[in-house]
Amino acid sequence: MESNSGRWIGFAISGCFLGLIAFSVYIAVVGPASLGGFFSSVCHQWADRCYHIHDVPLAICVRCIWIYFGLAIGHTLFIFWKPGTKRITRVLIGVIGLMFLDVAFELIGIYSNWFWSRSIIGFLFGLSVSYFTLLGLQELYFKFTNSNTDDRSKLSTYRSR
Repeated sequence: MESNSGRWIGFAISGCFLGLIAFSVYIAVVGPASLGGFFSSVCHQWADRCYHIHDVPLAICVRCIWIYFGLAIGHTLFIFWKPGTKRITRVLIGVIGLMFLDVAFELIGIYSNWFWSRSIIGFLFGLSVSYFTLLGLQELYFKFTNSNTDDRSKLSTYRSR
């Protein structure tokens, strides 16, 4: 990425996504089931599409776990490796196409609930999206830490609207 001073952003975001995965495992192992609602706005949480620990489904499905894991790995990976926006854009478009086909094939009955396709596609989606979220977060960081006061005043004016 642009500067070494923004690397902590990637590590912090990676930690957050790994923490979300750990939190879903915690809910399944020792936490009250009511905490599972924390993920209900981002995941369907269908038990037949979740990993299970001691016959208790995790609070997020297989695809979401692998998306989070891909985001965690990607935010760390792209701090050190710059593959280029065009390449990652092509990968992201391809992965979205694969995800669409995976859902469509299941809806028309070609196969049902194949964990490997959900895992691989989810991981690749999270990995490719992490490149763009890291770029955006680092840009915000550099705007806020820039010594130019005009940039800060523009951002604070925009936020106050």
